Amino acid sequence: MKNVLVTGCAGFIGSHLAEALIKEGYNVWGIDNFHPYYSPIIKRDNIEEIKKTAEEHNGTFNFIEGSILNDKDIDKIPNEIDTVFHLAAIAGVRNSIRNPVPYFQINVEGTVRLLKKFKDSKFIYASSSSVYGDVPEEDLPVSEDRKLTPICPYALSKKNAEEVCEMFSEIYGTQITALRFYTVYGPRQRPDEAFTKFIRASLKGEPITIYGDGEQTRDFTYVGDIVKGNLLAAKKLKSGFHLYNLGSCRRVSVNDMVKNISDLIDTEITNIPPPKGDVRNTHANISKAKKELGFEPTMPLKEGTKACIEWCKKSHKKGLFD
Repeated sequence: MKNVLVTGCAGFIGSHLAEALIKEGYNVWGIDNFHPYYSPIIKRDNIEEIKKTAEEHNGTFNFIEGSILNDKDIDKIPNEIDTVFHLAAIAGVRNSIRNPVPYFQINVEGTVRLLKKFKDSKFIYASSSSVYGDVPEEDLPVSEDRKLTPICPYALSKKNAEEVCEMFSEIYGTQITALRFYTVYGPRQRPDEAFTKFIRASLKGEPITIYGDGEQTRDFTYVGDIVKGNLLAAKKLKSGFHLYNLGSCRRVSVNDMVKNISDLIDTEITNIPPPKGDVRNTHANISKAKKELGFEPTMPLKEGTKACIEWCKKSHKKGLFD
C-alpha cells in the first residue's frame, strides 16, 4: 500500500481528495494547521468526514495538525511518501491585496520546505488559473503556454511557487506536475467563495451581493472533477515538470450561476461595484489535460449547484456557519 501525502487536507479540495485516495486504497497522510482565514470549525468537520470515510472503507488516514512552515511538523511525516498532493495554501484574491505577506510565506516558502523534504517523491502542485491575470475576451480560452500576468499577490504567489517547482525538477529531477484549477465549487467550498456565500445568504433570507453587472464569466469546475484530475495526474506523472489546466471548459456568467441557485431556493439580488484584483473572465483550454491525462469534466452545473445547496443546508443545521 503506497503512502501519499495531502497538504491542506482539512480544506475544501484537500478533504475531498483525501477521501478519494482512501477509497482508491492508498495509505493517506494529511497535514493542516487550521489557518484562521476562515472558521476552523468547518475544517475540523471536514477531518471528521475523512475519518468516517477511512472507517467505512477500512482505509488508513494519518492526520498531523501542523504547519508546512514548521520543519518539525513536516518531519512528523514519514520520508517514504510516494506522491505529495500539495494543496496547502492561503487563498483569497481580495484578502491578499489587504494582507500580502502571508501569501508568500505560506504559498511559496511552504512549497520550498515541502520540496526540500520530498524531492525524491512524485509531486502534484495545486496552482490556480489566477496566474494568467485578466485575459482579454478575444484570447479565451486560455492555454498553458500563455504568458503569466498575475494582478494580485495571491496569483503572484502561485506563479512564484510554480517557478520553484520547475526549478526543483530541473535541479533534483523531481517529477512534478502543476495543475491550474479554475473556479472550483461544490460541497465544503470556503464561506467567502461565491456559491457558498450566495447560498448561505439566501438560506438566511438575505440578498445575494453581485459585483458589477454580473456579466463577468467564470469557468466553474466541480470539486469532484478537480479530484479526478489530481488522481489522473498522479497516475500519469512523467519525468520533468509539467503544467495542465483543469476546468470545465464552459463559461458561465455570474448572473446565470445565480439563476441556477434561484431556480432551487428563493433569492434576492443586489449589485455593488467590483473590487480590485478580480478578473473579468476565465475560460480554460483543457485540450492538453484531455490528451495527456484523459481528463474529462462531467458534472453539470445544475447538479453541482444542488449538491452545494444540500451541503449548505446540512452545515447550517450543524451550526458550522454560526
